[in-house]
Amino acid sequence: MSTMMTNDGVRLDYQIFGTGQPIILVEGYSGNQATWVMQVEPLVNAGLQVITYDRRNHGKSDTVDYGMRMARHGQDLAELMAQLRLEKPILMGHSMGASTIWAYLSLYGDANVRAIITEDQLPKILRDDSWPYGIFNADLTMIWTAATKLPHTKLTRVKLSETVKHALADNYQPFDFQYNEPLLLDSLMQDWRDVLRREQVKHLFIAGQDSPLWPSVHVETVVAMSKNGQGITIDKAGHIPHIEAPDQFNDAVLNFVRTIM
Repeated sequence: MSTMMTNDGVRLDYQIFGTGQPIILVEGYSGNQATWVMQVEPLVNAGLQVITYDRRNHGKSDTVDYGMRMARHGQDLAELMAQLRLEKPILMGHSMGASTIWAYLSLYGDANVRAIITEDQLPKILRDDSWPYGIFNADLTMIWTAATKLPHTKLTRVKLSETVKHALADNYQPFDFQYNEPLLLDSLMQDWRDVLRREQVKHLFIAGQDSPLWPSVHVETVVAMSKNGQGITIDKAGHIPHIEAPDQFNDAVLNFVRTIM
């Protein structure tokens, strides 16, 4: 494991596996690098250099009482890319990890990005008259209800393999949901649709068919919004297809990667 220091004094933990075209895996809210245990080896075997990291207040990275906003998480991703001198990495993010990617794109654009993969995440998380999908079907008036409900929601719908369960248990890192609630609230308030529409690179949207957060049909909407979008829905999976159905997820990712190499 390695570490880097952000420009506001936060130590981020990261790991690098393999060589070749870099791909950065960005964890979701409350997750850590171990959630990608089923992706690292297949991606490395396909000739990719895999970079995982823990976002601030996640995993083995520093927990601080500042920077709990998506813009700062986007900046942290930019600083990681600069620290590692990465040229045109593929960015792959799950849930809030996808929002982290959109935050980066809103600041820096996609000139130094090869392609984007987002997993079961909406560019706008709350429903309104212009957007039919919301987390738990929530609109702005229900934001506190949604924020309170999320930590108590079972996100998976498929039984996890013993390999995944052991990896998650062995690498467990405590996460304080109440302490980090400002980050969640900031994420719930964002609207990245303008960022998505301006993307110039290819973008794979992956949805879980039985996600407990929102209907999987959203993937058709976001693909239509994107200039270079394509989508896939993972059968029976909930909100975390990459650990629920890793073979299907990995096949989708690698098939997509082959189109951009």
